[in-house]
Amino acid sequence: MMKIYSILIKSKLLLAFLFILLGTGCSSYLDQEPKSDYLSSNFYNNEGAIKQGSAGCYQSLWLDHYNTSSIPLSILWDMYTPYGIERADNSSIGVGNFELRTNWVVEKMWQVLYTSIARCNSVLSGAEPYYNNLSDAAKVYLAEIKVIRAHYYIYLVSLYGDVPYFSKPVSDQEQKSAIRTPWQTVVNNVIADLDDAASILPWTASEWGRVDKSVALGLKARIALYAGSWCKFGYGKDGQKDEAKATQYFTIASAAAKKVMDESGRDLAPNFADLFTRTGQMKSATKKETMFFMMFSDQGDGVSHYLTWGEGSRMFAQSGRFPTQQLVDTYEMSNGKRIDEVGSGYNPKKPFDLRDSRLKETIYTHHDTIIGNTGSKFRFLMELFKPTTKSWSPDGTQSIVTNKDYTGSVAQYGYAQSGVGFLWKKYDHFDDEYAYHPTYNINILRYAEVLLTYAEAKIELNEIDATVVNAIDKVRLRAGQPGLLSVDPTRSSDQAKMRQIVRRERRVELAREMGMLFDMRRWRTGALQNAEPTYGFLQPTGVDPATNTYPDGYDQAPADLIPSYGAPGSERDMNDIASYKALIDKGYKLRTRDKDRSWDDKFYLWPIPQTERNKCPWLTQNPGYGE
Repeated sequence: MMKIYSILIKSKLLLAFLFILLGTGCSSYLDQEPKSDYLSSNFYNNEGAIKQGSAGCYQSLWLDHYNTSSIPLSILWDMYTPYGIERADNSSIGVGNFELRTNWVVEKMWQVLYTSIARCNSVLSGAEPYYNNLSDAAKVYLAEIKVIRAHYYIYLVSLYGDVPYFSKPVSDQEQKSAIRTPWQTVVNNVIADLDDAASILPWTASEWGRVDKSVALGLKARIALYAGSWCKFGYGKDGQKDEAKATQYFTIASAAAKKVMDESGRDLAPNFADLFTRTGQMKSATKKETMFFMMFSDQGDGVSHYLTWGEGSRMFAQSGRFPTQQLVDTYEMSNGKRIDEVGSGYNPKKPFDLRDSRLKETIYTHHDTIIGNTGSKFRFLMELFKPTTKSWSPDGTQSIVTNKDYTGSVAQYGYAQSGVGFLWKKYDHFDDEYAYHPTYNINILRYAEVLLTYAEAKIELNEIDATVVNAIDKVRLRAGQPGLLSVDPTRSSDQAKMRQIVRRERRVELAREMGMLFDMRRWRTGALQNAEPTYGFLQPTGVDPATNTYPDGYDQAPADLIPSYGAPGSERDMNDIASYKALIDKGYKLRTRDKDRSWDDKFYLWPIPQTERNKCPWLTQNPGYGE
């Protein structure tokens, strides 16, 4: 079991080093020349020191990347799309009516990403004079650090566009002339770094959790796919396109992903649910899929997070983040048909029956059994429409208890009143550890994404063959879904249909794994996805507390309570974006959130934080955010 983070925790010297690197003002994000004796010019001249330095770079994957509730900030990104919402109505970044230039998350992400890059640069530059005399193992550690740095730059260009690019510590004088580097230059530098690292790294890392060749190539495939999409469909507010560059990047993405598929020995975990619990992640078959992650498992006391604490049922936790109906309605029926298709078998009265199994592994829905593990485990029925619900004690004794998600002093924050009837299950199914202090790892990159990246890149190149179909089907079959051609044989010769299915697979397979925001941006579906408020369950009629009458809203659902996906072949249809406007126009009362949700193409990039521009005015602003 790898202890790369605990090495850092045990080292007082290295902790001091990290504190020195953290600064304020411009120095909060621009790489500073180290001033401490610990980082004197000859410190990183041996394998032991470089390994210790790499521990700090690994810990940067989660150190400082938290909000005030100890939630990794990156896990919030999916909440900034219409597939997820935060508790405060009309107050989330994703709603579109927020002053982004001064938003805390926008500022914090800029700061922590550059702080993390600074740590990587300090080790890489410190070791550079001694590189030729270093052991092979030391060179592998340096290659790992280069991959981690590339990972941070992928986030930066995906969030902010053109960003200052630094590959070594920066002097005070150099800071004064720093400018934003064009995003394509940053992308090309990242790809070159990942190629360099991949040439050194082994396919199998020396310790579980360390970066290996498959991670380097997987991240290369990811950023090349992103860049290809930006060139093909438009980037930022202006949406300028470059088909020739798109072809180049898609070719790079497909080749990198294919190399991982052919040579790495990676494979999908047999059980999808194992990817998101501590017990499941420890299985050898699961480790073959989980390539790159924030590591919390077995790192000692105090190394945990509170992800569930802010998004669980009010029966045992707090509630602050929820999935939405738009995401739920992206999941196919178990026969492979979309819920609106003829012959799908979809029944609005039982909308969660006969669905893609990943729906119930990702999202808790009405009448699911939830485990509350707060030291002692109990189970209870998720009840959307009644003030009481069933609960089972550890010995199996059943009782009727107050449903805190429906009634009481905290119900206003629960999934019925603050959300739209759903809770996250992915990462939040606690049969194996304490829900307030979980130590499962948070995935950054896994093999399923590599398969889908390969397929998408080949589809965009219009090089659709059996390898593309097989890559997508491998992901689908793990979930029990039928092969994509058995559902619709015409897909294999139709680029638009293949694009639709691979995008659908990314949404349902990778939901809640930090990618939906970037996918929405690179596919430029923001205007469509944000065109309506956030809708949810049908509000029941005939509720009468005086007579203890609480009808089930799903029992009252009419047969035509099915969203529209637009005209056949339309952009809405081919992106599986459900619309509920027609249902509202018919007079159906759906739970509604974020009524002021809106979209402006400037949201395809976040602004450069205004606080940073106030200190460093030579940094230009992204279009649409003013000067």
